[in-house]
Amino acid sequence: DSGEGAVGWGDLKRACTQGRRAPVLPSALEEELERKHFTNGKDDRPAVAELYAAGFKARFGAAEVLRYAGLGWGDDEAKAVAAVLAAGTAPKLRVLHLGGNSIGAEGARA
Repeated sequence: DSGEGAVGWGDLKRACTQGRRAPVLPSALEEELERKHFTNGKDDRPAVAELYAAGFKARFGAAEVLRYAGLGWGDDEAKAVAAVLAAGTAPKLRVLHLGGNSIGAEGARA
């Protein structure tokens, strides 16, 4: 039933992917964390950085397919993905989906 207030697949996909950032290396996240303040007053930066690094290593280390299609990404995001992959973080990667984005020549060169 597609009654009043029903959301179509395209709307749902846009809502779920809008603003999705490209992956960043743990070292880049640590730099970002230095500019953040936690509202609980604690300095949780080291714990957050360690958890991210462990999760990043586990996920990218096992990834055979990465799907980043249709996210509205451009050259900056393509460069970020290229930096992550150039660091050797995904040794098992076989397929990288980037279609449906707005990546230009600069991003493609990355």
